[in-house]
Amino acid sequence: MKTFLRLGAICAVSLVMVLGNACSTNSQGDEATPVFLEVNFQLLPAIKNVAVRSLLQFDNVQLTSVIKNPGAGSSNFLDTRIDDYVIEWRRIDGGTKASATEVFAGNVVVPAGGTSTLSNYPFMGLSAVQDPPLDQLLPFNGGLDRETGRSEIRQEGKVTFRGRTFAGNEVRGVGIFNMTFIYSPVTGKLVPKISEPQSRKNSWALSVPSLAFVY
Repeated sequence: MKTFLRLGAICAVSLVMVLGNACSTNSQGDEATPVFLEVNFQLLPAIKNVAVRSLLQFDNVQLTSVIKNPGAGSSNFLDTRIDDYVIEWRRIDGGTKASATEVFAGNVVVPAGGTSTLSNYPFMGLSAVQDPPLDQLLPFNGGLDRETGRSEIRQEGKVTFRGRTFAGNEVRGVGIFNMTFIYSPVTGKLVPKISEPQSRKNSWALSVPSLAFVY
C-alpha cells in the first residue's frame, strides 16, 4: 500500500508540473535565448484598397529588444540581426479563406535593450493584394466575398520577426494587427489612419489622429 501511495504522490507531482508549464503563455520569455523582441505598430492604414496593385506598407513599426536578465549586463553580442519576417493571415469576419503566407527579408539590426524603427516595410506583396480571396472584391469577379456576401474582407495579420543575436542565439518577436480590404474605383481617397501601438501581447488602443491616402 505504501508503494502505491508513493507512486500516486509522484504522479500527482508530475501532473502539477505539466499543468504548470501549460499555463505559461509567454513563449518568447520561456525560450533559452537571452533576449526577445516586442513588436509595436504605429499609424496603420485603416483600409487597403485592392483596386490598385501596390504593397501594403506601414509608416512605422518598432522592434524593441528585451534583455531577460538585465542584471547580467549587455554587450554587442546580444544585438539582434533580423533575417526575415513572416506574415500569416486569418479571417476575422466569418470567412475561412485567407490570404497566403508571405516571407520578407529583414536586413535590420536591433541593439540589445534598444529599439529600431522600420519605415515603409511591406506586409503584403504586390500580387497578393489581388490574389484569392481578395480578388473576389474586384468588379469583374462579382465584387462580393463569396463566403460572407460582403463587399469587404477583414483579416488579422500575424507577423513573426526572425533573427539571431551576434552570439548566434535565435530571436523572434510576434505582432498582430487587423486590416480591412475593400475595392474602390477612386484612388487617392482620404481615409483615417489608426494609431495602433500593438505589442506581442496584442494590447492596443485606437485613435484617429491623421488622414492618409489609400492606394
